[in-house]
Amino acid sequence: MLLYGLEQGPDFQHLYTRLLISCPASSSDEGGLFLLDFKHNSLKKLFTASCLGMTWVNDQLIVTTDDNQIITMNHRFQLISTTKHPKLDFHGIAKLNDKAVLVVETEINAIGCYEVDTFMRIGEIRFNPADKDVHHINDIWLEGNILYASMFSPYDEWYLDPAKKNGGIVAIDLTDFQPNKRLDIAPANHIVVSDLHMPHTVMVHEGQLTYCDSMSFCAVVGNQTKIQVTGFTRGIAITDDTIFIGQSRMRHVLRIPQESAKRSLDSGIHVFSPESGISRFVSLPVQQIYQILVIHHDFS
Repeated sequence: MLLYGLEQGPDFQHLYTRLLISCPASSSDEGGLFLLDFKHNSLKKLFTASCLGMTWVNDQLIVTTDDNQIITMNHRFQLISTTKHPKLDFHGIAKLNDKAVLVVETEINAIGCYEVDTFMRIGEIRFNPADKDVHHINDIWLEGNILYASMFSPYDEWYLDPAKKNGGIVAIDLTDFQPNKRLDIAPANHIVVSDLHMPHTVMVHEGQLTYCDSMSFCAVVGNQTKIQVTGFTRGIAITDDTIFIGQSRMRHVLRIPQESAKRSLDSGIHVFSPESGISRFVSLPVQQIYQILVIHHDFS
């Protein structure tokens, strides 16, 4: 059984959530999109590709891959289009409006603005003029006019000391942003959370800033809830009574903090009940998890 009795436990007996999970390729693992259905106790692979960021626009799912592609699917996860782009090291993606999306271009310290119809790049938000990865931007989230971005370092070259807790979340006001223009931002001037260790997923849930402090092995929900696990966190989804946290196999074991007494290399989803403080772990047949989305629509 996939859930090993999780659905029968008193803390999770009403767990009917369906999760869409994006997984990058790693070693012999090809990556892909997976549907984890707790109601039917099933896991289904929907698509094979090295998948990263996901967002819904006009009832279509738009996915970035780490081989510089943008993929579009319909609500039944059938492929509509694939576009190939220059080597920009895509990561997270967010809907700007019905006509444009914002895509993290980690290689050039930018967030590109792309037309949804053609996926032509029309503008950008630039965090550093260097055409090499200085800040290592990971994920983004647009809440109203405020764009949140997680990065390994808002200050300088993150790779000079990967073990240093130099990461952060920055917030940029896009009220006057024009999608077809360039906006230059100094990220160190826009920090809202600092002293993080390789942060990834960032989102706002019910007004609370939520993110993965990945190499600190935890997820943080607002000022109240810090959920500690034993592995590299990446990917968060939240329902009324459950928090789902992705855990990936670490690719750079030597960077694991020495203060971490327990260090898990397992990949899967932590299912956490904030009310009871109880969690269960669902192992997945992948090495990497990037993003988790709750599926609300019926695509049967």
